[in-house]
Order: sequence, then structure tokens, then C-alpha cells
Amino acid sequence: MLVLLVAAALGPMASAGATKVDGKPTVDEAQVIAYGGILNSFVPGVLPNDTDIQQVAQFALQYATERAPHLVPRTGDGAEGGDFLKPEILQPRKLKLHFTQNGQNPALYELVYEQNGEKLTETHIIILGITYFLTLSWPSITNSLVHRFVVTFFSGHLYVFEHTWFQVASQTDEGTILPGASKYIKEVQEGAMSSTVTQDVESLTLGDNKHSVQYSANQVCQQTSQGKQECGSQEMAATTTKKSYLQSDNELSAGLKIASYNVWNFNGGPDGRVKAYVERAQHLGQVLADCAADIITLQEVRFAYNRGGPLGPNQIQHFTHYLPGYQYVFQPAMSYPESILGRIEEGAAIISKFPIVSHDYILLYRNASDSEDFHQRICLHAEIETPYLGVVHVFVTHLSLSEPARDRSVVQIWEFMQRFSGPAVLMGDLNAEPDSKAIRFLQGVEEIDRVKTEGLQDAWLMKYPEPRADRDGTYWRNEVRDSGLTFNALMNHLEKRIDYMFVRLPSDVGLHNISLLDDGKRGYAAASDHVGLMGTFTFSQEKDQGS
Repeated sequence: MLVLLVAAALGPMASAGATKVDGKPTVDEAQVIAYGGILNSFVPGVLPNDTDIQQVAQFALQYATERAPHLVPRTGDGAEGGDFLKPEILQPRKLKLHFTQNGQNPALYELVYEQNGEKLTETHIIILGITYFLTLSWPSITNSLVHRFVVTFFSGHLYVFEHTWFQVASQTDEGTILPGASKYIKEVQEGAMSSTVTQDVESLTLGDNKHSVQYSANQVCQQTSQGKQECGSQEMAATTTKKSYLQSDNELSAGLKIASYNVWNFNGGPDGRVKAYVERAQHLGQVLADCAADIITLQEVRFAYNRGGPLGPNQIQHFTHYLPGYQYVFQPAMSYPESILGRIEEGAAIISKFPIVSHDYILLYRNASDSEDFHQRICLHAEIETPYLGVVHVFVTHLSLSEPARDRSVVQIWEFMQRFSGPAVLMGDLNAEPDSKAIRFLQGVEEIDRVKTEGLQDAWLMKYPEPRADRDGTYWRNEVRDSGLTFNALMNHLEKRIDYMFVRLPSDVGLHNISLLDDGKRGYAAASDHVGLMGTFTFSQEKDQGS
């Protein structure tokens, strides 16, 4: 039999329309694509009792019980020795990942083969996988949490793109869950170690799960009675303590810490790429853990079927492994056409110690005919319920290499931010230097299309002067560069500032400090080609602590 794959085009396909999380549309109803390269093709009529939904829910439950067992109800009075209770499945949705090359129509491939001397051709739509959205709930258990998952299926395995949890205040007749306020206390198990879990979706034998995280050298692993491998750091292995989400006043004196980092996708050294990436991912994971931020935003996060080696293809789980007890959301922005039936996606992520009660995103302007605007970009937003301060709106983006696209995108982002009142932080790799129109617009200095920002401040400039870029003649060869430059850590010296944190703060919230997340390494030993940023926010003790 001769098999030949041929990329082709297909006629228009109707979209299933928008779906909703917490009553809010995740994708505009008129939007043709869910994100770059993937049509908005939600499957209608998905029910909790569907076989695949049941399988995904069972996988998600196991993931939750392994990553946050203290937050999943058990039989009896919540005793740790009891069995985990079976949840109800709410709002199951299923997105078939129909690949599109033109942003309008699904792509297809032709399977050409010979049979009994006759040449036959079969035409198939290119489907790169399936992404499932569901919520696990225990409505009969008082004060129980709901766990929200996005789980994607590819090549016989499941991977987690989102795991968030919060307490339910109420539930509508349609089953939409409404998050409660932050007056309840939830516990973080400091010693809990997460692992990347994959499962064959066609099998319900959860004992066959594959754990593909490559643990660092200072971690110890042991086989459980069920034959699974549990790992933890040597320091954490001896004892496990629990800590409340609502910290003491002394702990809160340092304020709320928010960090941002471009993780440089799966890149590594010039030789031995997989091994180099594994070492870099372990190093970067430790950098993220050591910074002890309450909220972390990441850019250039990927899912890549042929990358990651022993760590597996799902990069967000490479880093959340180092952040036990944190919730996270990864949202792809672009699916790359590297292989007809392969799957590479890149996007943004938000990781939080505190409840992510809702999240959404917008697609940013893209001119596909512009060679510098090849990738679809997004702005991901999350509402995060923090102690005392209440809801903080976190926005993360990674802007285009195209200047015209950036100029239009920052206006979109500003208008997006205007939908939400209260404290807000916008972070990311903006691919623009401080004297560019896009940055001056965000700083409130320059208008674009007769639009001007108000109340948005460049956090770095609130504390420090603008650093001088490393251009010819600016510095002597070994002169110390100004603090605040963020790129390129692969060189001997950082060269320019293209990573930013913009803040919109009420009068009772202040920026205590902003600093670089810099491991001090350069070249391929660095954690990434960018250095990160971290801002620390403090708030007035007179603020109503019950808000």
C-alpha cells in the first residue's frame, strides 16, 4: 500500500458558536477561529454521560486528587483516609481542533493508496486533537470547592491546560456556577508535588498513567503500593505542612508579588537540544519557585508533540511542577503548521496561588500578509481573588514583531482592560522599546487613533529611570549596563527593555517595588533569553479586610 499525504483546501464549515464559562463567552460568537490556526468548532450536544466526557472527568479527578488531595471531598468527615467522592460533571464542552491555513476554512489531507492494483483516494479533515472543558462539582458537600479543567487530547494521551478551583456562591438553573468571595480559607499543601500525567483516552485503566516529568537531582522518588512513583524534594520528603491561603498580617507585610517571564518555548543549547532544554526547564522552574511570587504570568509557552523529551510535550506542566498548590491556565494563541498531523501550539499562561475565579481572552490584530506578523497573538485575562485586596485583574500578552500590528494591538488591549474595574496589571514581552509608539501609548504619552490611556502607569518608571539601551557607543565594553534591560540574556550583556509591567491601581494600593528576575547567567546557561520582572504591591491596612 502506498500512502501519500497532500495538504489541500476545503469549503466553509459552520462554527458551533460561542461557549460560556461562568456566564461569559470564551470566544466571540461571530469569531471564526478559536485561536490562530484552529477553527471555532465546538461540538454541539455534549452531555455529561458521554463516554469520552466520563473518561476525561475520571482523568481530571485523578489529577486533582494527586495534585491537591486536601481540596477534593472524601467519604466520612473529610478524613484523609477516606475514599474520594465521585463528582458531578458540569458544563462539559468539546472543541475539535480543526486546523485552518487561511483562518476561514478547514484544511484537509488526501490519503492516496493502491489496493488490488487500483489507485484510491480518501479525503480527511485535519484534526489536530480535541480539547475538553468541564467542571467537577460536589453540590451535596457543604463548602466544597469546584475544580475547573481544560484537558486536551492528542495522540492517545490527555494533558492538562487548566486546573483551577474555587468555592461556589450559587448556581443558576442553566448550571452556570458563580464563584464565591474570598472570605473562606483554603489550604495549600506545601509539600505536594505535581507531575505531568498522561492517559490513553481509549482506556479506563488509570493505573497505566504515564508520569513524564523529569525530576531534578535534588528530588527523591519512591514507588507506592499501587506501583506509582511519588517524588518530592529531599527537604520536603520528611514532613508535610499545611498553610492557609489567607496569610497572617506579618506575612502580608511584603505585599502581593506578581511576576512575568518569557520562557523561550522549547529552545535549548545549540547541541543536544532535548537534553539542553530539560536542563534549562529545570533551572527556570527553580527560578520561578525561588521568586515566591503569588501570581506568575508566562509568555511563549508551548505544547509541542515532538519536543520536551522526557518532560513530555505540555510545557505549562513542566513549570507548575515546581509550584505545588498553584492554580493555572494556559491558553494557546497559535497552532503552527509544522506538520500536517503534528501539533505545536504557543500561547500565554497565568499561574496563581490564589483562586482564578474566571478568565477570558481576546484575539489581537493580525495581518497575515505581513512577514513579521505571522503568528496570531492574544491577550489573556484572569480575575484573581486575593486576600484583603479582593479581585485583581491580571492581563498577559506577547505582542507581534510587526510595529503596525503592535500599535493596533495595544489599543485593543486598553479597550479590553476598560471592561473591568479595580486593580489591574498588564504584563508581557511587548517586543517594543520604550520610545516606540505602542509603549508611549500605554504610558499615556501618545495617542493612537485618537485613543489615549488614562491611569495606566509603567511600573519600572514609577521606581527607576529609563535604562539606556546597549547601542554602539552607549557603554564601554565592560561597563555595567543600566538596570531594567530585559533582553537578550544569550549575549554577554542585556541590550534593551522590551518586557514590561503596567499597572492601574486604586488610591489604597501602591507599588512597593519592581525588580528583575535575573538568574545572573548569560548565554545558553541562562534560564531564558529574557529576564523576568516582579512587582510587589502593598495596600492600606485601613482597607476593608472583608472585601
